[in-house]
Amino acid sequence: MRPDKHSSFICFVYSKARESETLDINNRRKPFIRRNGRLLLSYPLSFIVLLTLPAGYNNDFLQLGASILAILIGLFLTALVFALDKFYIPPKKKDGDYRLETTENDQTRSIEISVEEIVYENAQEKLWQKQSLYYVQQFNVLVGKNVIVGIWALALICTYVMYYNFFSVRLDDYSFVEITLPSIFLFLKLLLIIAGRFFICYFLIEMFYNTVRIISSMVNFMSIRIQR
Repeated sequence: MRPDKHSSFICFVYSKARESETLDINNRRKPFIRRNGRLLLSYPLSFIVLLTLPAGYNNDFLQLGASILAILIGLFLTALVFALDKFYIPPKKKDGDYRLETTENDQTRSIEISVEEIVYENAQEKLWQKQSLYYVQQFNVLVGKNVIVGIWALALICTYVMYYNFFSVRLDDYSFVEITLPSIFLFLKLLLIIAGRFFICYFLIEMFYNTVRIISSMVNFMSIRIQR
């Protein structure tokens, strides 16, 4: 995997993470609910929280969320280092890098073979190796995206705490009757407050969803690997 030269590394991680949500380790398209489980869970819950908490988040919740995010970010950074050390595979040799010589009727003949023909004894083993490679790629990208999402959420929580009086207003205390310059500024202020609250909740839900997905898939993969 290599990021396109015209895209940023964050866009590359997000696009590959989305690809891992839509394709399984056999490179086949997943069903609709499995492809969009994160979106189907994050958006409705974020809107519900936004509507049921018109006064916003209190300090206890923000401190708890920041502590959990800091712990998870550290754990996933460790997981990235572990994955690089444990699952890194050196570049494969190309066909023709290995040459065998056979002798028939006093004549020597050279045969070029690929490294796959040396390593893999059968098609099932080759399929398992490909599936393992796809899983490791998906694991790395998903863990990397989870770290990025955690950093976004932590930055929003820090901003929320620094400007707590700005973000802690009750939304149900305001109504718009006429369009004037002060009401437009008030509308933009409330829009910023709504966006901040919504994305804090959205990023937290997404990170927890990805954490469950990473852990469950890793346990399943390691169980199959141990059995083999």
